[in-house]
Amino acid sequence: MAKLRYDVCVAQKGAGDKTFWRKIGVVLQGDKGFSLKLEAVPVGWDGWANLFEPKAKDQPTKQNDNDTPY
Repeated sequence: MAKLRYDVCVAQKGAGDKTFWRKIGVVLQGDKGFSLKLEAVPVGWDGWANLFEPKAKDQPTKQNDNDTPY
């Protein structure tokens, strides 16, 4: 069985009412099912998240100027 991996992302409002996706964890497929690992829980999160296939490591990601480092 092929092992699947997805990035867990939530939509957040950015500058100029643009929406961007913030990665908050990963979902991994194992032999006995799926596992969810959350690395962050956004303040005011409504509990909904989306799963996306991971981007290639050589593909740059767009950074928002308003991002606060953790």
